[in-house]
Amino acid sequence: MEIRRHTRLLAQDDSYAELKGEETRIGKICDISSGGLAFCYLPKEKDVDGFKQVDIYLTTNGFRLSDLPCTIVYDEKDASNGSSNGDTYRRCGLRFGEMADEHKTGLNYFLSHFTIGLEKGRQLRTRVKNIFISARQYAVPLFIDFLLLSIALLGVQLAKRQTIELSVLYLKLFAVFYLFWLAISLIMEKYRKMFQKTFSESIVVILKSNIAMVYLVSFSVVLWSPLARVSRMQTFGACAAFLLLELAAFSLYYLFHKQSINGLKMSVKKEPTPSSTLSYPLMFIDGGLVFVAFMVMNYIKRGSLSLPPMYDHAILLLYVIWMGSALIAKKFNTSGFRTSYTAAISHCIKAAIFMGAGLGVIIFALRMFYYSRIQLFGTPAVLVGFELVLFYLYYLYSTRGRLGSDIETRAGVREIIDLNGASRDLPEEHGDCRISEPVETKLRHALEFFDPKLFKFIKGAINLKKIDRCDTALLSTDEIAEIESLDPIGHRLLVNLHKTNDVRWFNRYFLQIYRKMENRGYFVGKVHTIDTHKKQYYEKYPKYVAGLFYGINFIWCRVFPKLPYIQKLYFALTKGRNRMVSKAEVYGRLYFSGFRVVDDLEIGNRLFFIAQKVKMPSFNTNPTYGPIVRLKRIGFERKMITVYKFRTMYPYAEFLQEYVFERNNLQIGGKFKDDFRVTDWGKFMRATWLDELPMIYNWLKGDLKFFGIRPLSRQYLGLYTDELKELRTRVVPGLIPPFYADLPKTLSEIIDSELRYIKAYLRAPVRTQLSYLWQSSVNIIFKGERSR
Repeated sequence: MEIRRHTRLLAQDDSYAELKGEETRIGKICDISSGGLAFCYLPKEKDVDGFKQVDIYLTTNGFRLSDLPCTIVYDEKDASNGSSNGDTYRRCGLRFGEMADEHKTGLNYFLSHFTIGLEKGRQLRTRVKNIFISARQYAVPLFIDFLLLSIALLGVQLAKRQTIELSVLYLKLFAVFYLFWLAISLIMEKYRKMFQKTFSESIVVILKSNIAMVYLVSFSVVLWSPLARVSRMQTFGACAAFLLLELAAFSLYYLFHKQSINGLKMSVKKEPTPSSTLSYPLMFIDGGLVFVAFMVMNYIKRGSLSLPPMYDHAILLLYVIWMGSALIAKKFNTSGFRTSYTAAISHCIKAAIFMGAGLGVIIFALRMFYYSRIQLFGTPAVLVGFELVLFYLYYLYSTRGRLGSDIETRAGVREIIDLNGASRDLPEEHGDCRISEPVETKLRHALEFFDPKLFKFIKGAINLKKIDRCDTALLSTDEIAEIESLDPIGHRLLVNLHKTNDVRWFNRYFLQIYRKMENRGYFVGKVHTIDTHKKQYYEKYPKYVAGLFYGINFIWCRVFPKLPYIQKLYFALTKGRNRMVSKAEVYGRLYFSGFRVVDDLEIGNRLFFIAQKVKMPSFNTNPTYGPIVRLKRIGFERKMITVYKFRTMYPYAEFLQEYVFERNNLQIGGKFKDDFRVTDWGKFMRATWLDELPMIYNWLKGDLKFFGIRPLSRQYLGLYTDELKELRTRVVPGLIPPFYADLPKTLSEIIDSELRYIKAYLRAPVRTQLSYLWQSSVNIIFKGERSR
């Protein structure tokens, strides 16, 4: 048995090993450590024997580590892995031999960057180990670079002061230079990168290291008071001289050693990144937080919000540096939020570091030491604290806040249910259904701990003795996936005790339930409606307190989910749970999905309903949800016309015509009594005719005339006599109906009123129009008649 001394790590999917000898064996790396690796390959006729070297490479970015010494530990069949044509892979285990320093460096680099499962602590240890190996391997370049920095420092000192004798002040400055030079060289692995990249890439490494040195030295001079008196010309001059010396030295080395620059073939080409855009709302909010952070530090420093003289210039300086650092760090790029919150906030931290470094350079270069360094450098730190919250909210907004879409078209319904056939009516179930164990007893036992009233309600509406226990599903879930996972064989009864308000997409939810049910099957659900919300608050709290709490909850749970942009934040924070929804909308969506509401009952301020699968889902291609509704009405010569009105009913209320006909009686004027579909503001709009303003568009199109009978739906027209149905097809409907001329009260009076009008219109059109228009105007203007 092999005793492993090294932790095995999973390699990236594009990691391959090439075993080299007289032939080659190439396979995908399964796992790897600093002591060896295992890879899978398709066998050839010749066994793997006599191989002593292996290459490790990636197929996507050009990384290649060549000629690692190795020995074969095992080579066996891999029963868990097979090719598409039936061949069995083999798994080969290798142990690395004695490696040169460059091989160790390359392997550590691979383990640090291209493996999965490496713990954070181990990543850090590996990186530190890599740094020291790099320092040892590149000791000569490190020493030469030390000499170049010393020449730059002393040369500028000599040019500035005509002497190389250093005061205590400049000894401290030199110490700062050496300290940051060494730290940057090791942390950035400067020399390894320089000698393993192309010439242009190596120049970029040199530039980055020198820019980092300028930032850090300036930052130290500003924060460390004893260094505040050093010469700017000497400090920046030394940085510039060091950069020129490094470029010249590397260029000479490149001219004489071109072949050895890329000896390890480890240059990593970055994959093309997906296009990203700036989030301007995030930029705007973050800009406001810069000012807030500055004022917070001002208050901490002075105990007041009033700014000293010249600090308005400091704010402008902060904004310039904030914008530059944000662009360099790609702080507001939306691509950062597609991976993780940590990736997004890392750009904030980078930007804050750049911001502090930029402030250090500018303050030192312009001698702006009269500004409070605590206030200026504290502002980026406080800003990062604010951004931790802001970016978390934006991360939720951009990931969990993706709204997706519900099913609201016939094409969408087809994705779930086959809509073949011209009729929506479902066939009756035929044949005897054998009941081995009626569900009644089991359901009573299951629901008695929930609420006995619910079982009595279900039993009163459904004959439970004719439903088998095996054809019943009892759930408590708001996840559509759990509905999808149910047995595909049709259920005759499905009970979900979780409230519908928490379901992400109502139509998808109802249609998935529809799929799982037999024709004429029953679905029992629960919903917390607007009315039950209100009743709950007013039963629990005093009147005015209840009104306040209910108003806040209404805005959060009812208004916010419907507002653009804000709705994404709402769904990000709540995942769409506990939305406030009307009874009319839930029932309308049920009818849209092919159900018929059989009965309902309020239990404990929750509305339970029983719906039966009776039809195919609606053929309506565009249910109404916005402020303007499109209603199908019968027009001239039985042609179907689309009438436009402002919404006065809850969404999906148009699917409840049949339900309302069955349960509500017509009141005076032909309207439905206690029509729960109409909203409170809808009643006001109807009384003032504001809801009918969009019908002017129908008038301009010629679908309607100014005065005439109202266009009716098929359901309402079904209440009329055959004679009136026939006569209505011979005239064009109108905006203002004859109802306002003779003010009928009952349905029969309305029928008589329309018969008189149509017959008179067909005999004398102009005289009839003028007469009815005059009488209607008198009743509307002087008697105050309005739609109810």
